[in-house]
Amino acid sequence: MNRKVGMMGKLRPQFPTALHDMHYYATAPLPKPPAEVDHAKTVTAGFPMDGNDQYGDCTMAAAAHLIQAWNAQTGIDLPVPADTDVIAQYLKLSHGKDSGLVESHVLKSWMSEGLWENKIVGYAPVNVHSLEGLKQAIAYFGGVYVGVQVPKNAEIQFADGRPWALEPDWQAEPIQGGHAVPILGYDGRWMYCVTWGAVQKMTWDWWSVYGDEAWVILSEEFQQAGKIGGLDVAMLKADLASL
Repeated sequence: MNRKVGMMGKLRPQFPTALHDMHYYATAPLPKPPAEVDHAKTVTAGFPMDGNDQYGDCTMAAAAHLIQAWNAQTGIDLPVPADTDVIAQYLKLSHGKDSGLVESHVLKSWMSEGLWENKIVGYAPVNVHSLEGLKQAIAYFGGVYVGVQVPKNAEIQFADGRPWALEPDWQAEPIQGGHAVPILGYDGRWMYCVTWGAVQKMTWDWWSVYGDEAWVILSEEFQQAGKIGGLDVAMLKADLASL
C-alpha cells in the first residue's frame, strides 16, 4: 500500500471552562475497559484521504472517519461524506481559508448545526494522561477524537508503514504541526488511529509525549442504537448549552 503523508491542520487546544472531564458526568464508575478493542476492523471499505493531502482539513477528516466507524459498529447507515463534502465543510468552518480548525470548535458546530446531516448528542474532554479513560472512551463510545503534535520523524515512519514510536534522540525532532485523528482501537502494545487514508499504530509512550487533547463524543448512531450509557447526558447537555 502506498502511504502518502498528508497535511496538518489542528490548531492549539481550547478547553471550554464550563466542560468537565468525561468521568465527572458518569452516573457510576465506568466499567473497566477490555484488554483490547479494534473498531477500525469493522470498517471493511477502508478509510479515504478526505482531502487531507490537499488541505489541512484533518479535523474534518477525523470526524468523517468516526461516522464510518459508528455506522459499522451499530449497523445504522447514516450518510458518510465524500472527499468533496469534507473539503467543503472544512472551508465553510474556516471561512474559505486553509488555516486549520480548533477541535472544540468543530465539536460545537457538529452538535449545534450538524456536519453532513449528522448531529452528535454531546461531547466532553478526556484527560490525555488517563490511559484507562482513553480506553473507556474507545471501548464504550466507539472511538475518541484526539489531537497530536506530529514530529518530523512521524511522517517518515508513516510513509514507511512503521508505527509512531519514540526513537533515539526523539527530543530533537522538530514538530511539524498539530494533527487531528480518531483513535479506534488499542491493545497492550498499540493504539490504532486513522490518518491520511490508513490505519496507523502508535505506541502508548508516543501518545503520552505527543497527545495534547482528547474528546469522547456521544454519537447520533449510538443514541439511535440505544448504546449511550453510563453518563448523565442531561447534565452534559446543560453544560454544553452554556458555551
